[in-house]
This record gives sequence, structure tokens and C-alpha cells, in this order.
Amino acid sequence: MTLCGVSDWYNSTTLPYSFNNNKWGDDGSGFSCMNILDQGKSFSVNFKWTGDASTVKAFPYAKVDPSRIPVQLWNVSTLDFSGNWSMLVQGTENASPQDQAVAFDNIALKANVAIDMFLSDNITNSTGIGPPIEIMIWLWYVPAILPLGHAESTPDIDTVEIAGTNFSLYHGWNAQGQHVFSWLAHQNLTSTNGDYSPLLKYIWNKGLLSGALYLGQLEFGTEVMHAGLPTTFSTSGYSLQLYRQGDADDPNKPTSTSTSATATSSSSSRTSTVSTTTEASSSVRTGTPTNSASSASSLLTLTASYQQIILYLGVSVSAVLVPGWWRFMNVENLS
Repeated sequence: MTLCGVSDWYNSTTLPYSFNNNKWGDDGSGFSCMNILDQGKSFSVNFKWTGDASTVKAFPYAKVDPSRIPVQLWNVSTLDFSGNWSMLVQGTENASPQDQAVAFDNIALKANVAIDMFLSDNITNSTGIGPPIEIMIWLWYVPAILPLGHAESTPDIDTVEIAGTNFSLYHGWNAQGQHVFSWLAHQNLTSTNGDYSPLLKYIWNKGLLSGALYLGQLEFGTEVMHAGLPTTFSTSGYSLQLYRQGDADDPNKPTSTSTSATATSSSSSRTSTVSTTTEASSSVRTGTPTNSASSASSLLTLTASYQQIILYLGVSVSAVLVPGWWRFMNVENLS
């Protein structure tokens, strides 16, 4: 199956993904075609764009089936992603990594490989065109690309380790008025297997976004701005899965054992390390407040985190936790 139109799409009948060529920034300066193999078990994107290198031309992607989304940010328990991918300029298929890097520079390649998510305070808007908030995880990218907000962000502080790789956070506003959060890997990856949910939890635990926001779209693909010669992104063996708090098949689902006198609980081992100058709260909202007699005492022992007290009381945090939240109140879908 080959998709070359601006919004050509394909739904796999055997895998929980749909595919879209998504040439949303097509300026007529090149092409982008998506090739889907074996019902979506692998796909590749062939592209060349020679127009304005500062604008995005396309983000061809595989999108996760919406059976578990939209979901509120604080109810995301696990975001598992595994896969393999490559980026090759035409004629460098057998070249060394060093020669491939030179080829990227020679054609002024500006592209990344990323997980992409869209969010809104409105559940319907989160699944449509132009939700006001975007979260990206850059797994691979050329140094010529700078993330939005790179000059104002604090990546040395906002760093989280996922599956042995450090990711640092940048955030800023794009031309469409969306607030974009970008996690950049400290070194380029060509494969991964890990739980990326700590990157989402870090953002709302730190109060950069409200945990009440709805995550309505979850995708994996390549974002392309410029390529002077035909270039191919290829990926295979990928699996992108989101688990909510309480899902029976969640790898991080707490397990409990009990005796006549005691009960203990534990979670599956998932590795992540947060590096920050201020202690990040580890409390996670499950969306089901407790009404037992222990509520009052547990409230007294909460940390002095304003966000966590608000979450515990069940008060809407959209307006109080997100700087400039008023910007989102009247956002309309972009065409």
C-alpha cells in the first residue's frame, strides 16, 4: 500500500494502527510517499523537500487505535514503545554512520523520528484537528533542528532517564498557537524498548500542564522540514501501547498480597530516573478519590505541594496550574 496524497490514509485490519501520509505543510517544493507493508507491520517514507527549511512539510505517522483514548493525563499508567528505525539518504545505504552523517549535512536534512501526542481540556477537541497542546518525544534527530522554546527552557534541570537514555524537556509556542512540549534524547536512537510514561508524569507533576487534560491522539512517525535529495525513513517491529490506571493488562499494574493481619502492594519494575533541582512529587492521581476515614489524616500528611493538595481535593486545576491557561479557553480547530 502506497500513500502519496496530502491526507491519504489506511486502516490496518490486523493491527491496532491507522496510517496517514499527512503532508500538512506541503508547499509544492517536493514529495512525500508512505509505503505500508504487511498490513502495517512495517512502513517507510520516501521524501524530498527543498522549500523553506524553517517550516514543517509533513509528519507521516502510524496512529494508535482509539480504544483507550482519550484519557486524562493523570490516568496514563504506562506508555510502552519498542521498535527499530533508520534514516538514509539515497545512495548511502551501505555507508558508515559517519558518512551518513556527512550526507545529512550535505543535503541540509532537517527531520526527526518522534512519538507525537495531542491534548486538550475538551475531550472532543483532543481528538480533532488543532488541539491546543502537543507533546513530542524525539528519539532521533539531526542537530540542525532546534526544538521550540530552546532558548527559554531549562533542559539541564528537566531531565528524565528512560531505558538507559536521558531525555531533556523544551517547550514553546508554534505558529499555530499550540503549546509544544518536546523531549529530546541525549543521543540518537535507532531502536528502543521502554516505558515512556514518566515523561508525561513529569510534566503534570511539575505543574507545567494540568493532569486533567485529555490525551486524544497518539502517533509515531517522522517530522520532515527539508531534504535536498531523496531520503528514506524506515521502521519495523514497532509497538506503541498506552495503558490506563486500572487496566487489567497494564505492565505497571499494582499487585497485592494479603494475610489475616496485613496487606502489601508492589508494582512491576520499570526504570526511570528524574533529575531536577526541585523534588518532583511521586503522587499519581487515579481519578477515584478515597472516602474512608483515613482521608483526613492522609490530607494532613501530604507534602506542601499546592498541586497535589488541589488534585487530592478534586478541584479543577486547569486554570490554576497552567501559566497562561486563558490562551486555551477559546481555541478553535485549525483547518
